[in-house]
Amino acid sequence: MLAYLYLALAVIAETTGTALIGQTNGFTKLLPTILTLACYGLSFYLLAQVVKVIPVHLAYAIWCASGILIITSLSVVVFKATLNWQTVLGLVFLIIGVVLVNLFGRVH
Repeated sequence: MLAYLYLALAVIAETTGTALIGQTNGFTKLLPTILTLACYGLSFYLLAQVVKVIPVHLAYAIWCASGILIITSLSVVVFKATLNWQTVLGLVFLIIGVVLVNLFGRVH
């Protein structure tokens, strides 16, 4: 159960880093760059801890899909981005894919 908490924290760290990366101005602004790299470093550290317990293909599927969904949601809410139906359909497929990987992706 602790592994899923670490996975959630890894997703939060990764999406925070991704949200901050635009503020780095191509890694030319020191503080946003340090924060971005720290978030990514923390995310990968936590993900490395997670894969000790959860198979890497399952953890990575959850990590990637969660990050995409969160960043897309932030883009809509914060930056007022609009999504067309094709993008929404793609996000639905992403969710379905993660569910299928978790249900049937167990390596025996």
